[in-house]
Amino acid sequence: MILKLLIKIIRLFIKPQKNTLLFHSFPDFSDNSFSFFCYVINHHKEYQSIWLINGDDKEKFYKLISNYTTSKNFKIYKKKSLLGLYYFSKSKYIFHTHGVFNDITLSKKQINVNLWHGMPLKNIGHLDNNKRVPKSNYVISTSKLFQEIMSKAFDLDMENVINSGQPRNDFIFSSKFSLLDLINKQKKDFKKVVLWMPTYRKSIIGDVRIDGEFDDSNNFLEKEQLSKLNVFFESINSMCFVKLHPMDFMKVKDFNKYSNLFFLDNSNFEGKGISLYSVLNQTDLLLTDFSSIYIDYLLLDKPIAFLVSDFDQYKNSRGFVFNKPTDFMPGEIIKQKEDLIPFLEKTFVYKQDLYKEKRKKITEIFHEPINNFSQNVFNIIIKK
Repeated sequence: MILKLLIKIIRLFIKPQKNTLLFHSFPDFSDNSFSFFCYVINHHKEYQSIWLINGDDKEKFYKLISNYTTSKNFKIYKKKSLLGLYYFSKSKYIFHTHGVFNDITLSKKQINVNLWHGMPLKNIGHLDNNKRVPKSNYVISTSKLFQEIMSKAFDLDMENVINSGQPRNDFIFSSKFSLLDLINKQKKDFKKVVLWMPTYRKSIIGDVRIDGEFDDSNNFLEKEQLSKLNVFFESINSMCFVKLHPMDFMKVKDFNKYSNLFFLDNSNFEGKGISLYSVLNQTDLLLTDFSSIYIDYLLLDKPIAFLVSDFDQYKNSRGFVFNKPTDFMPGEIIKQKEDLIPFLEKTFVYKQDLYKEKRKKITEIFHEPINNFSQNVFNIIIKK
């Protein structure tokens, strides 16, 4: 109530300025908002860029920013502060991934753009019967197929879903950083680098919920299975990084330490000042389940495997945007944990890539713009 009142008062005296842009994301300084922020401050210095953070510690983000820009043309403020509210009201353009002040009515004098955090395989927004969908004037997509899906998910007209591609994928073609940088190793130290990105089944922050279910007897993250995987990766002198979802109830401390398996969370990336999407090009395989990251990873044309022991349970709880989601999953679909190592052997020992043609077909359906994603957003929303 106090925030609403303060913003209402500030709006009486402050008129939004066309040259002021506001950015926000969850987690702070991440995803499409961060990539687009970097593009703007690097290429459009005529704009004042303001970033609102959820916490108090803005100093830890300067290292991350300095790895992607030398520009100083930005300010960082705490979201729930007088300056945060002031710039929220002053900015003509507001870019976010999960909303900023979702209980505050959108101003007709501002343009609110939901950059979101991935094209969906699983149901999101209104498709998921979610009652707290952030309201925006625009949302982005990567193709005509996803324009229709995002239109329904966010209850927007098709003309308000801009087919720009995702700004975070500007980072995906970079070779500047590697997951190995997070453990102070170099590419020459290992033959292959695998990224494993499980999405959450039980979340404890953000959209608190339970989707699908883990069967302990067929859990890919079960201790005995992880020990076997570690032995395998050790035998082929390769490293597998398991990146936990920021909303997941599972934490890095819940897992044993291994020689060739390394568990990560956002703090590892923050500590090194590296964005997740900047390391994807330096990986050789993506393991995931229903995470939207595989849709971005298609741009790299590298092997993908889907570890989905609870496919039916997930379909009956969260559900999918496609009637037959497996038709749009161009990679090995592994439902039994015992089948994972044989797949890895086929891929790395026998060098088989059986899904290259399907990846190409799905990539053409999922991605129409294939580069300059941040520039596309800027030209469509701001320049136009």
